[in-house]
Amino acid sequence: RQWVGMGEALYRQEPVFREVMDRCDSFIRRERGVSLLDVMFGYPGAEGDLDEPRWTQPAIYALECALTALWRTVGIEPVAVLGHSLGE
Repeated sequence: RQWVGMGEALYRQEPVFREVMDRCDSFIRRERGVSLLDVMFGYPGAEGDLDEPRWTQPAIYALECALTALWRTVGIEPVAVLGHSLGE
């Protein structure tokens, strides 16, 4: 389940996590003209609702990618990464 603010603490504290999230955000901004991070973190003026699948799906995907990158920095090399919910 997604929630507004998910991943925000890791985004602020972990450079590798932030780098992946920023890359995902950059792609969404180019495609939609709106920041995925603004929607995920519930920033004022965000032009989307995290409960809408068009935001939920890329938000969860970005979070999973960033978490996988973070795991690698501490020596965890996943053989596979599985998701949950729509589009995973």
